[in-house]
Amino acid sequence: MHPCRNIVGSFSIIIMNIRFDFRFLLFGFLAKYLDWKITSSSIVLLALVRFFYGGIEIAQIHLLASLVLAVVLPMIAIYTTDKLNDLPHLLTLVTVSTIPTFVATNQAIADKIFVIELLLALLACGYGTTFIMYHFVTDLYNLIAFAQTDELTALKNVPTFKAKLLEMERSVQPITIAMIDLDHFKNYNDAYGHDSGDALLKQLGQVLNDFSGPGIDFYRIGGDEFAAIITHSEQHEAEAFLINLQKKISELDFLMVSGESLGVTVSIGLAHRQSGEKLPKLLNRADVALYAAKKDGRNKVTLYFPN
Repeated sequence: MHPCRNIVGSFSIIIMNIRFDFRFLLFGFLAKYLDWKITSSSIVLLALVRFFYGGIEIAQIHLLASLVLAVVLPMIAIYTTDKLNDLPHLLTLVTVSTIPTFVATNQAIADKIFVIELLLALLACGYGTTFIMYHFVTDLYNLIAFAQTDELTALKNVPTFKAKLLEMERSVQPITIAMIDLDHFKNYNDAYGHDSGDALLKQLGQVLNDFSGPGIDFYRIGGDEFAAIITHSEQHEAEAFLINLQKKISELDFLMVSGESLGVTVSIGLAHRQSGEKLPKLLNRADVALYAAKKDGRNKVTLYFPN
């Protein structure tokens, strides 16, 4: 009797009445790129489908092994996130995901050498597919990031800023918008040249990127104009954060192309979203606050008061 009875077009093969597929690839990618709730529920759902498909005894073994995997795999994914680079991390998850296949095959086939050879072949194909898909996903993410990023400062760009405003329009969470302007930027361009001006903007972009974090996004929306969208923060927390940012920038030294270092300052205008307020109006209030900060001597943070 030939061990290989049938090859089907759904990435699976039937060997000795056991269907082997590359579902473990899906499990690995789910664990890496989605949260544990989605990963675990997907594994349980697919295991239940497998339970009602094929030999009942093997299906029971596979179901039990998959239920264990639904708990173990997300934990491994979380634990190894900071300990492995991206591709080794993904390959580790793919390897662990073969546990149900190994357990079910080991119970169903007496020839253990054949079991090992079969699993090695499946893993080899799985690793090859994972390697290709990983680089495909990475390239896709890079293209998306490139389309959303300002080339000079590496901050998010204007289209991304507008898309974020549209997204936040439907949200009811607290939102603070800050408009940030580099003080006297034209003077720096005139005195040191446009190359130094670009170097200055690039360094400022790095500072803003360093201050980015969960619920804090910075954007370059013009020549020397930047914006920040702060969510999930109380109003006083957002204000304290922006004051600290303005103070930190004023204390830093920025290098010109000539090698000369100098200090710069920024003016910041901010506004907090009021109940039911449309974001274009909130953005306009932040603009008004920025104008007030510049008119009042620059190098300060000004809050727009509704009245």
